[in-house]
Amino acid sequence: MSESLPSEYRAKVFNESWTNFSVLRHGRFDGMLVTSKNSGTHWLKYMLAVALAETYGIAHPPYFSENAVRPYIGWPKDDVTFPQLPRLAFSHTIPHHLAEWGWARSMASLPPYVLAVRHPMSILASHHAKWEYDIKVDWLTYLKGDPGGSKYRCDLYWLARFWNRWGDIRAKHGDSIFLVQYEQTQKDPRAILQAVSDHWGLGLTAMALDTALAAGTKEAMAEKVDPDAEPNVLQNRKTPLSELFTGEAMDIYADHVRTLFRHDLDYDLLSLPA
Repeated sequence: MSESLPSEYRAKVFNESWTNFSVLRHGRFDGMLVTSKNSGTHWLKYMLAVALAETYGIAHPPYFSENAVRPYIGWPKDDVTFPQLPRLAFSHTIPHHLAEWGWARSMASLPPYVLAVRHPMSILASHHAKWEYDIKVDWLTYLKGDPGGSKYRCDLYWLARFWNRWGDIRAKHGDSIFLVQYEQTQKDPRAILQAVSDHWGLGLTAMALDTALAAGTKEAMAEKVDPDAEPNVLQNRKTPLSELFTGEAMDIYADHVRTLFRHDLDYDLLSLPA
């Protein structure tokens, strides 16, 4: 790693890459969903949970919230709720180097992964719109980010760490990692759900996919808001990306991307997403 990068950032990368052993829990599962933040995680998990429930003949999740979906696709530390379902879990983790070493992957029995991402410009805009009431900083300040990783749940430094670690793993073990871009899911959600089912061997039925797609519309999800969940999940950002990423903002973003990112995960990182 370049010595020109902020020391706080280099320290964060080192700590995450060498001290986060949570990846060892993944061997308990038939499939792991790893998502970058603000990348349609609630939507994808909810559709998969509905399709699983329909396929395996159990109750649908009452809401699309994280807690409501956890019995179907939970955190790696969760206990089993429905033993008849394939064991699936999700995480935003930035994993230990063990996850890219072949011998360690074999010993840990790491499962097939679905890596769900979104164009960084969209992630940043969505995250700021969703959490502006909490982080209380303007757009340019937020874009500059926090190298030490303590101020924001997600910023360009977090995205770089996530992109780089999973990009390294995908480069070595691509067959076990199915990359899902949010934009692809928007374009053809049925194809993505079917591909995830095939990758994990879920056997989701055609009727279950129909049910999941109907449940996953924004209108249908608006009827399934958990009153106890985090606010503003279905937020609609008002300012277009073409206005957010211009002038000084684009200069900040482009400089960070060129300096921090080693992998693009099949995006043109310096152009607006389609």
